[in-house]
Amino acid sequence: MKTLIVDDEKPARDRLRMMLGKEPDIEIVGEATNGNDAIAATGELRPDLLFLDVQMPGRTGIEVLRALSPEAVPITVFTTAYDTYAVDAFSVRALDYLLKPFTPDRLHEAIERAREVLRQRDPAGGDPRIADLLKSFPPRGGLERILVKLNERYVVVRTEEIEWVEAAANYVVLHTRAGNHVLRKALSTLETELSNQQFFRVSRSAIVNLAFVSEIQFVSSGEHVVVLRTGARVSLTRSLRELQERLQATR
Repeated sequence: MKTLIVDDEKPARDRLRMMLGKEPDIEIVGEATNGNDAIAATGELRPDLLFLDVQMPGRTGIEVLRALSPEAVPITVFTTAYDTYAVDAFSVRALDYLLKPFTPDRLHEAIERAREVLRQRDPAGGDPRIADLLKSFPPRGGLERILVKLNERYVVVRTEEIEWVEAAANYVVLHTRAGNHVLRKALSTLETELSNQQFFRVSRSAIVNLAFVSEIQFVSSGEHVVVLRTGARVSLTRSLRELQERLQATR
């Protein structure tokens, strides 16, 4: 079984890789450390089996599955350290999960179940249990307003007015038509608070509001730039295909 490991913590990935090495029919074809890379790797590598961390910075494991077409979702074993709600949801739908830290015996049991599902699964069809699971996890709505401290007062910035967000050390710069605002917060933290239907992380240092995207331009050497309606140009280092899909899906 071609297997993909998705976890944002390296020790967890290393431990799982070591334990999987004892299973004779497991071929580890790749690893991913975040949701965006997991989506890209799944599309490129087409794994049979996916070990998917539930809680990750940015996109969660649930949001990774939501971004994939139903027929492209591999047999999925969820891994989680503490998410009780998620565990309950998996149990109800008979989806397998590993509660960290899990034992080699528990991992072997999950793999045996995956082998059985793979033998019975229609290659052209999706897993109806996954589709049912996604219904119980609605898309993240995100913040509608952000308070930014400015001298002796606070300015209210509506997130719908943010064109793009730029990382600056331990701060972020909120770019709006009315001006720029500096907020003391890590970009990765703000990403989890914004609507994942409206905002897209285009690189390690920038997030764009999809409503303001006017063009995607090819620059050179396979690189692309996102052009906003205000004329701002933001480098794209994440998946072009995913951005295209998100733009087409945005209402």
